[in-house]
Amino acid sequence: MAIRHANVKITGIAPMLQNNPQTVDPFNLYARRKKAITNKRAKTDDDLLELGNIETESKIYFDDKIGVYVPATWLTEAIIVSAFSIAKIGRAKMRGGLFATEPKIKLHYKGMEKVKTITDIVMNPDFRQRMLLKQGQVRVPKDAPIYHDWHFETALEYDDTVVDFGSLKKTIERAAMYGGFGDFR
Repeated sequence: MAIRHANVKITGIAPMLQNNPQTVDPFNLYARRKKAITNKRAKTDDDLLELGNIETESKIYFDDKIGVYVPATWLTEAIIVSAFSIAKIGRAKMRGGLFATEPKIKLHYKGMEKVKTITDIVMNPDFRQRMLLKQGQVRVPKDAPIYHDWHFETALEYDDTVVDFGSLKKTIERAAMYGGFGDFR
């Protein structure tokens, strides 16, 4: 058994939408801020604009040191899910043979030089997407962060007794092409 190293670069062909699920936790700061507005019976235009800002900010994967990032689990899980169709390797076995070298992968995107803080994304319309999404019988406006012309690079470690380099490469290509990364992929 030998642990090998593989450098990976994923380049998007369509814009990436992020959707950090942290507001599922009712004690999350963003969830509490959203609740304060959504519980109001009559919402003002300012309330609705603030709700959009909170929604956008809460969905961003952001670290003060590296900026906008992609969770490494997005990449590893996409590979694990695709491994069986390419190399006939089961999920449990692949999970035991594939390792991310960093938990947060820096996202490179058009306009990133303008971004120093999370507010630079929230307040810039180039990084916001507003959609009307169906919830039950009605459509509700939702905001999300969007990134154009994006890519990310990282290194993976893999056990060569579980997967060989050629199969890993084909699996990554399939995961990127048919699975994708981000929301609404």
